[in-house]
Amino acid sequence: MALGGLGAPGDSTHLIWSIIQAVPLSDGRIVMLAPEGDTKVLVFEPSGRLSESFGRAGQGPGEFHYPIRLQVLQGDTIAVWDRMFGPVYYFDPSGKLLKERRIDFGALIEATRTDGLHPGESVHWPLPDGSFLVDAIPSDWRPPAEPGQLYRRPTGYVRIDSAYSAHSLGWWDGRERLSTGLENLPSGVPFPAQAMTVAGGDPPSVYVTNGDRYEVHQFSMSGVLRRILRRTVDAIAITNDEIEEWKATFQAWNPNRDWRRWERVMGGLSRRYHPAISGFTVDSEGFLWTRRDRGNRRLGTTERSVFDADGRWLGTIPLPFEGIYWVGEDFILGGQVDFDTGLQTVERYRLDRRGRP
Repeated sequence: MALGGLGAPGDSTHLIWSIIQAVPLSDGRIVMLAPEGDTKVLVFEPSGRLSESFGRAGQGPGEFHYPIRLQVLQGDTIAVWDRMFGPVYYFDPSGKLLKERRIDFGALIEATRTDGLHPGESVHWPLPDGSFLVDAIPSDWRPPAEPGQLYRRPTGYVRIDSAYSAHSLGWWDGRERLSTGLENLPSGVPFPAQAMTVAGGDPPSVYVTNGDRYEVHQFSMSGVLRRILRRTVDAIAITNDEIEEWKATFQAWNPNRDWRRWERVMGGLSRRYHPAISGFTVDSEGFLWTRRDRGNRRLGTTERSVFDADGRWLGTIPLPFEGIYWVGEDFILGGQVDFDTGLQTVERYRLDRRGRP
């Protein structure tokens, strides 16, 4: 099954852009979240027909500022979490607004204040029980003042429960950046290492990695370390072609940057390899799927390593698409992007857990 793509000439109802999440309903329909442009929640039939489209940008009931997370909860209730700790809206699959929830930002600030933290801009990861993860930084932290320094901002992950109690998951190294000072120097780093976190499973676990090493820490919901997942892997070098492609994309958004200085600074830095882990997700069975970048993304293929709920490495599996949206008991929802048009395709593939993962 494939949703999106070019489809029939003259029919634009199936076209999708900027999809950040796709989650199945119990009857096989697929719910998608598109936060940019014509901000919508889309519901597609298994046949590929668009059956529902609801939500829009605005400040009224059921309207979004910039939705960032989509959940399908028990009874096919669709929860949409907005940016900047905005409202959480709950819909039925037809788009009827069932209820809304407001995040108590004052209570959130108070919960993190004792640890010297300042919460980020948004809920980082919502959990089925209504609790959520936030990322935070030390209140007194500042980036390096001298231009040309490679740094990683300290990042603390914290779970906020229904009583607004904070459960710390420790300190981690944020996204690699280049300090710019007052100079016209690009701050971006190609294929940066960065801390990441996801949650899932039954009972739920929270997984955190720094990304630079093949190492994932698995925590309980209260922040107790359960185990550390490790693998020994070969480093994958970043090629010159990959750097040039990355620069071309960055340049389109930042045309006036000083690339000559950037190249001198980056040329003196030691890391010329892809991060050991560039992404991960937890499937419906509590298995962890980790990803490494491997060369040209335009090829549209990737490889995942799979760990079971007890942390055992089961092996690697090649996938015929770039991104994973959802992994269930017997199928995967993956995504492709047409780099020339920006159009996306969400594809469903059968998953046989009796053999390879």
